[in-house]
Amino acid sequence: MKRRIDIEPGELDSLSAYVSETWRRFPEDRDPNRAPDPPGEDELHANPEQALRRFRQLSSVNILWRDLTGATDIAETGRAISALARQCLEKALTVAEERITKRHGLLLDEHDQPIRLAVLGLGKLGGDELNFNSDVDLVFAYEGRGRSQGPRRLDAAGWLKLVARELIGLMDSMTADGRVWIVDARLRPFGDAGALVWSNGAMEQYFLSEGRTWERYAWLKAGPVAGCDRTAGNLLDALTPFIFRRYLDYGIFDSLRDLHQRIDANSRARSRRDDIKRGPGGIRELEFLIQSHQLLRGGREPSLRERGFLPALAACTRLGQIKTEDSTNLEQAYGFLRVLENRLQAMTARQGHHLPEDETGRERLARLMGCASWSELSAEIDHHRRQVRNQFTTHFRTDQAAQETSLELWPPTADMADRLSRAGFEQPDTVIELLDRLHERTRSRALSAEGRRRLERLMPLLMAEAGQHSPAETGLEDLLRLIDQISRRSAYLSLLYERPTTLQRLIRVFRSSSRLADWIVAAPQLLDDLLDPVHGFDLPSPPQLEPNEVEANLHALGRWRQAGFLRTALAELDGRMDAAEAAERLTAIAAVIIERVLGMISEDEPDLAVIGYGNLGAGQLHYSSDLDLVFLHAEDPAPVRTAQRLISFMQMPLPGGRLFEIDTRLRPNGRSGMLVSRADSFHDYQCGSAWTWEHQALIRARWIAGHPDLAERFEKTRTEVLCRPRDPDQVRRELAEMRARQQRDRSEDPIKRRLTDLQYMAELGLLTNAADNPDLIDCRQPVAQFEALGDCGWLKADTASQLVSAWQALNRQRHRSWLLRDPEPEPASDLTDLVDRHWQLLLGESADK
Repeated sequence: MKRRIDIEPGELDSLSAYVSETWRRFPEDRDPNRAPDPPGEDELHANPEQALRRFRQLSSVNILWRDLTGATDIAETGRAISALARQCLEKALTVAEERITKRHGLLLDEHDQPIRLAVLGLGKLGGDELNFNSDVDLVFAYEGRGRSQGPRRLDAAGWLKLVARELIGLMDSMTADGRVWIVDARLRPFGDAGALVWSNGAMEQYFLSEGRTWERYAWLKAGPVAGCDRTAGNLLDALTPFIFRRYLDYGIFDSLRDLHQRIDANSRARSRRDDIKRGPGGIRELEFLIQSHQLLRGGREPSLRERGFLPALAACTRLGQIKTEDSTNLEQAYGFLRVLENRLQAMTARQGHHLPEDETGRERLARLMGCASWSELSAEIDHHRRQVRNQFTTHFRTDQAAQETSLELWPPTADMADRLSRAGFEQPDTVIELLDRLHERTRSRALSAEGRRRLERLMPLLMAEAGQHSPAETGLEDLLRLIDQISRRSAYLSLLYERPTTLQRLIRVFRSSSRLADWIVAAPQLLDDLLDPVHGFDLPSPPQLEPNEVEANLHALGRWRQAGFLRTALAELDGRMDAAEAAERLTAIAAVIIERVLGMISEDEPDLAVIGYGNLGAGQLHYSSDLDLVFLHAEDPAPVRTAQRLISFMQMPLPGGRLFEIDTRLRPNGRSGMLVSRADSFHDYQCGSAWTWEHQALIRARWIAGHPDLAERFEKTRTEVLCRPRDPDQVRRELAEMRARQQRDRSEDPIKRRLTDLQYMAELGLLTNAADNPDLIDCRQPVAQFEALGDCGWLKADTASQLVSAWQALNRQRHRSWLLRDPEPEPASDLTDLVDRHWQLLLGESADK
């Protein structure tokens, strides 16, 4: 991954404390384009500490510059920094050997051959993945026996230990010129308590007899970095059976899971979410995920024995251990997080992995990452960490593990944070607070003994099942609100406990959609619709209404609407129904309810027609749509009271919410006009006084309910108005002005904006072509309109097809963005560009030329 930014050389030190410190120490070398030459023998003899520090720091500035300007990707940058570290280690080792030789003579074996130290790099150095301010994990080994030849003779172990200490001092000691690199030698056997230098034989014996799982991980990336490559190679060959077991040992799964839990718990104890290495979804989890595949199967699959992350990920993907799509997500996340890590450390000149908390630091880091703002960078960070966390928790959690921890997850206790963390919850303190609240409420509630038993039996399983997902907290608060609601309805509690698939479905739905969760919590009887595995997507039959039972009938219609909306939403989320089909079903639900409510108000056929405008008329109702209604009548007096009661019943507050919100402002003369218009007055108004935008609104209008004779009269008026000849330029100007006023007066998200633009384009074509092509007015939706406009030649066939596809894609995204708990991103740029381009051609400035 490359992450190029626009930057001038003189700007570099203002963004990077590392560069600023380097140029302060070496002011004569302020050109980031120039890589310094390695120090020669004279420099190393004269002042090796300064020569190494100058070489490392100026080379690092050049590597950083190449990274920022896009000359190298993250893999090349890691290799360059690792190669630089190897150069510095080799030169430091040469100086260290010369100094110890001066004091103690040359170390020779029994064949009078020099014995050299083997320096092995573990971690990022071994994997050729060093970042800008990584420490270097080193282990020192040797082969052979011998003694030094000087006056103060030492055996091999003693002589090489002095060399290793001298090497560490040359690299790690702080001088006026800083350090070369921080050295960490604690990954040797027994850590700080063990010998600094080990013979190959002793090292092999230790690992084969006492080596632990975490040490297998540590040595996965081990490779020679300085000194005797032959000795290092012999040691790595000897340790291969320890690192990569010959046969797949299924018992390792428990070891891996335990190691994961300990690493996870340690990460939580040491850092918060802003730690991009140790935090959830961070670099450590990425590496752990891939290395676990290597440990499990590397003994039988030599191709998995890669030291670097990206080569190992590619090997896992080739072998089918990781799906291609998941591999792509991991590769992108790794590249992004490693670039971020590099530039964070270059900015701070420190080794840390914590994101800045101050505004200045955040803006500097955003600038270094090529982002316009911290919020943009933060969103990108969250996206990649979610991808990592999802795969990490999926890989290391099993149903058995969840079952083992489930009994520890209820009732809540003050010390259960660790148990929640092990069960997969990333915010245990928040979860404890939620559980305490539920426990307190249900404990003080008058529940039957059976109901309480069912609650106590269900809750551990619910928590364990929630913990199987990542993040486990998603939807949990809504789930607990539901349990609070149904705690007195023990049949629901029993159902969820006895049918694990039902519980799993409930959790999936609540995780996916906060909208559906709110619906179900507000009306728990919807569980019947949610949990019906056979008929869950079919629209239930409308209720049979009882005479003179207005309130009960409205409640029945409300429950039917809720069930219909829920089943439609579930079908759409599950991919059983597309957005257009969902909109048609929602429209049908609204039409049935209008018809039934009107029948409740007047047993006889009223002198009233209910005309649906907008989405209702076009058959494109959305889950959040109100109903645009216009009322017509034939003879005086106007049935105003009937229309008012219809509106009142539709908007009456019910347990699950109103049936629908009603908007009547599209009637003639708007709010100042009569609520119910005579059909002949409506005709005269439309033919003589209406504005172009009101004719535009007629395009989508249709009769919904009421007297059928009025339906025919309305349709005649609509046909006469829409099929009259029009001046295309005038229509274009008026629609463009109307659209501009809309955008000034209301806020529109990018999806809604483009959908409305497409609607206007289609309606422009219909208004200017219906006189010659009257069949156009039978099309009330943009898809059908674009297709018909293509058929009549107003649009080219390929243009019509493109606009149809754009409408369908945007409409689908609008529906899913509204339903999903995590909304989908903004529409693709090629889609918005297509809509914007055709808007300019049809209604923009280009159309006027």
